[in-house]
Order: sequence, then structure tokens, then C-alpha cells
Amino acid sequence: MNYLICLGSSKQQQNHIKNLMIHFVEVALIWALPAILINKLIFYMIYKIGGNHECIVDVAYSISHLVAGMVYFIFSTISTPGKIINILLVAFWSLRLGGFLCVTRVLAGFKDERYDNIFREYNADKFKKEVMVLVQFMFQGLIVFVTSIPLYFLFLNDLTWKPEDFNGLNVMNYIALSIIPFSICLEATADIQLEKFKKQKQQGLIPREDLMETGLWRRSRHPNLFFDLVTWFCFALAAINDAISLCALIGPIALFCVMEFLTTPLTEAHMKKKRADTYAQYVARTNKYLVM
Repeated sequence: MNYLICLGSSKQQQNHIKNLMIHFVEVALIWALPAILINKLIFYMIYKIGGNHECIVDVAYSISHLVAGMVYFIFSTISTPGKIINILLVAFWSLRLGGFLCVTRVLAGFKDERYDNIFREYNADKFKKEVMVLVQFMFQGLIVFVTSIPLYFLFLNDLTWKPEDFNGLNVMNYIALSIIPFSICLEATADIQLEKFKKQKQQGLIPREDLMETGLWRRSRHPNLFFDLVTWFCFALAAINDAISLCALIGPIALFCVMEFLTTPLTEAHMKKKRADTYAQYVARTNKYLVM
């Protein structure tokens, strides 16, 4: 059944919203959410088997979005070419980020001091720490469910190339989809630049007290997060074709809140502790997110 009908009368709108709510419960709540949480449990088991490396949480985060995307792909009734393009874009984002984190964090044995700070008070009690790590996995699963909401609407929006059915929102949809590969590549560029900088520090080629202020990092303190936001706002914009599908914006807005109030404060508090005045000067002259 195609839920993206043209909204006409008030009764049509009410029926559309009712049908969409039923569909959301049947697909998102009954299938996607459990799939995300099961994926998190699998990664928690990998975490236990692999030597309790907390950075596996971050790998699970990116892969869980692909799991959600696959569920919506399976239940989608839009045209096959559209479904394939959508899932390829989701897979590109998910596997790129997940692969990068797996190689540079997990396999490299990187110790993320942010997680040390989060779990420090539980170090004396092994059981409590394990419970809190599991809670971290599951809580992140709930966050993924919210941030992946654009994918639910994306796999309902059957973009058409028929001139008679074409509308102004389709233009926005196409532009948003076309931006996604570039924003993913720019996020990858920022990640690679920072990783290269860290390796040069380890090799003694750069003073350890230096800050990353070249490439994209010269214009933004968090260019990787900025382009990640661009990607997810584009997923949301590509999904919008009527008033109710504006709910797709819940995902990137929630993602921004997580970045602004959780991820970024933890990272910057750590940097201020290590670099103090030097980092304060960097903050004063460099945008937080916007790359310009």
C-alpha cells in the first residue's frame, strides 16, 4: 500500500496520518527497533569476546543505522531503483564510518579517554561496570532508532521521473540525495586528516602539544561532525514530500542535540584539560561546526 498519497480533503489527511501511524508501529516499532537492539546485543557480545574494547560501541552505532535501513528497505513498496539507490547511500555512510572506526580504534587498540571518564566511577566494581557498558549499548540503540527516522520516510518516498507527477519537493529530494555522497566523502576526508595528524605526532614529526589546524580542521573544530550532520539532514530532506513527512527532520535534529550536548562537550573538555590555553585560543578563532 502506498502511504504517500496526495493530501486533499481534511478526511484524506486524517486517513493518511492514521494509516501512516499504523504503518510506523508495524514497521518501525515492531521490526526496526528490535532489530537495532538485537544488533547492539550482538556487538556487546563481540565487545566481551574481543577484550572489552569500548570503542566497539561506536562501530555498533554506524552499523545499527544500516540495520534500520535494511528493515525499511525490506518493507518498502517504492520502485526498485529508488530502494536500491537509498540503501546504497545508507550502506556507504554506515560501512565507511564503521570500517574507519573498526580499523583506527578497535583493531589499532586505541584507548578512548572519553569512555574512561564515563566508566571511571565503576572501575572498582566489575559487575556494575559491565551493566553500565550494556546500558550504554542499549541507550545508544534508542538514539539510533530516533536518528534513523529519516530512513523510514525515505523508503516511503517514491521519487518519480514522470513529468506529470513531478512537483517542487521532488527537486529538493533529488538535490539532497545528490549531496549525500559528497558530504560522506568530506566527512571521510576530515577523519583521515585527523588520523594522519595523530600518526605524525606518534612518530615525533609534530610536537605533541600541537593542535590539528590544517585542512578542514583549520576552518572548523569538528568538521567530521558537521559533514555527518549535512548527510543526515540531506537524508531527511530527501524523504520529505508532504506535511507529515516533515517528521523526518526529527532524526537530524536529535543527532545535533546529541553532538551539541554529549559528544562535543566530552571531546572539548578532554582537549581543554590537555591543552588549556592553547585550545582556548583555538576555540576563540575557529568555528565549532560550520566549515567556512
